[in-house]
Amino acid sequence: MLQTTMTLSTIDGVSIPFQNGMPVPSFEEQNRTVISLNGVWLKRRLAMDHSFSLAPRGEQWLRELETKEGEYVRGSVLSECEWESHLVPLPENRLSGEAQAKAAETYEDGVWYQRTIVVEHLDRSLAYTFKSLGISYVADLWVNGCWIGCHEGGFTPFAFDVSDALREGENDIRIRVDNPPWGSRVDTIPAVAGTDFFNYTGIIQDLWIEAAPLASIVRADIVPLDTDGRLQITVVLMNQGHAAAYVCLEGSLYEADSQSDHFLASPLASTIADIPAVTDRALRSMLTLQPGQVRAVRFEITVQNPKLWSAWQPNLYVASFTLTASQVGKTETQDTWCTQFGIRTIRARGTQIELNGSPLFLAGIARHEEWPDTGRTASWDRIRADLEQIRAMNANMVRTGHYPNHLHTYILLDRLGLLAMSEIPLWQFETAHYEAQNEKRLADQMWREMVFSQYNRPSVIMWSTQNESKDVWLRLAYNERLVADLRGSYDDGRLLTQSSAADQPGPHDPSMAPLDVAAWTMYFGIFHGGTYYEGTRDFLAEAHLVYPDKPILNTEFGHWTAGADSEEAKQVATYQDTIRALMEHATVSEAGEWRPDGYVAGIDFWIMYDWYVNHNNWIDTFGICHMDRTTEKSIAALIRADYGSITGGSGGVVLAREGVRNEESR
Repeated sequence: MLQTTMTLSTIDGVSIPFQNGMPVPSFEEQNRTVISLNGVWLKRRLAMDHSFSLAPRGEQWLRELETKEGEYVRGSVLSECEWESHLVPLPENRLSGEAQAKAAETYEDGVWYQRTIVVEHLDRSLAYTFKSLGISYVADLWVNGCWIGCHEGGFTPFAFDVSDALREGENDIRIRVDNPPWGSRVDTIPAVAGTDFFNYTGIIQDLWIEAAPLASIVRADIVPLDTDGRLQITVVLMNQGHAAAYVCLEGSLYEADSQSDHFLASPLASTIADIPAVTDRALRSMLTLQPGQVRAVRFEITVQNPKLWSAWQPNLYVASFTLTASQVGKTETQDTWCTQFGIRTIRARGTQIELNGSPLFLAGIARHEEWPDTGRTASWDRIRADLEQIRAMNANMVRTGHYPNHLHTYILLDRLGLLAMSEIPLWQFETAHYEAQNEKRLADQMWREMVFSQYNRPSVIMWSTQNESKDVWLRLAYNERLVADLRGSYDDGRLLTQSSAADQPGPHDPSMAPLDVAAWTMYFGIFHGGTYYEGTRDFLAEAHLVYPDKPILNTEFGHWTAGADSEEAKQVATYQDTIRALMEHATVSEAGEWRPDGYVAGIDFWIMYDWYVNHNNWIDTFGICHMDRTTEKSIAALIRADYGSITGGSGGVVLAREGVRNEESR
């Protein structure tokens, strides 16, 4: 098996993620010099040996690759007619843009990509980092004939240090991508042949090379500790130079300007910073960074009179850090770095989910990040349009299932005041798949990649470990392992859950035990037997008996409309009967009033838009809207009205009476 590349190391008493020989950087865009790698590349398809692609890397593997594919590694692309132009990022699969079966080419195999970039001036006082937001599925990178490294997994970002490989003038960049067919191996993620979303091949999301000073800020992780404004901030620094750096790290916090033209137009946190936030102390630390050293600086600071981030109330802050170097007689700014964050708390107390200490009901709609003409390749404007459309349905949560979405999705969720449940793509794992991950631990790495790439996003209130997997005892052990990893090493205060099928094995599911929220997909009358109403009602009652002190979350319900919307009436009937059962024991009434004895803390309709399934024999038609984003189905008006009543004017956060809150505190 191909080995994982991420580890945790204790630096200055703090657990820091490392990958590919460097601390895992933030992928939040900065005001730094950037060489964009988006644009026209050359590409050439190749039928690849998937077992070879997923074999351990080393000198032997590279020698064998030269034998198998040497002309791709070092050969000229100008004289080879087989190379053709390809726009990056964009799937290798040919897309017609049509909302019909076979409209997207099913290509699950290998592709080589090549591009020549020109670096006019290579500044050796800077370090150069290659960053990718998603390549599917196994990617190997070469710069000027030098193999840099590899990454497995098509849904999470990764980075490599390419400082030593770049040169002034022309640089040859090549990426080898292999995308084994789902179902051909048990150790990939996803792994199941019938995975109910599309297996896109290639360079799916943005990629670039970022230049930063040799002594620089790598990331800053911010955890709100309470609603009084107390924050834990961990700043990771690295010195990639050959001399010691004597530096001063200083930080400032700002309120974000939600009225700024940049608020919904630019991902850069620096563009939305407004007035300084009042804090109880300064963020300042003097330290020495030895050559090659990584340091972690932890602050605890309180924002006075904090403006809390909440559903539909996207009060955000910007943390700005500056690193200055001290030399004889002068100081010089080395680096600046910004991130947006929100002050909010999330917790489960009994059967309630509480946001900022007040009961919260999740009125959610799931979304596949896919468009008929670009596949899973996302852009800021398209993501924003989708999320604004979901917000207009009066939803307060988006389940970004079944995989981590583009990082701009979560930045925009922050800014729109929408909550999120983020999940890694373990879809219907069976025994053999879990056994493979017990050895390989790619699932553990994807989990960490998801968490650390979304760490400062207040919109993300829940991490989900899997969807509808079957081996309950191996799933229990897996859940226990991920919970221990997060709580023990990099606890961010979020809730942990999963999305289990209601019939795998049923409401007595023991794998819910280590999690904060007990969550199931519920398709009674469709996949699970019973009827829409009675089946759902009876399941919920039994689940509450098994887990009387956990909130229960419905993560999916709905029905397809079939071709020409011929079963649209069934979609409506399923929705009406199921939501009636769900709301009978919800933590709020249909009018949005708090029910202290309720135990269903949220619902999530499946799904906002129709999408392509993996095998491409049909379009999945569970959507509220068609793939065109404009043609609504009959159910849209019902959901808009029902969710509007449930969420009211507070986004589903019940502002409990002070007397009730005080009584509960006692």
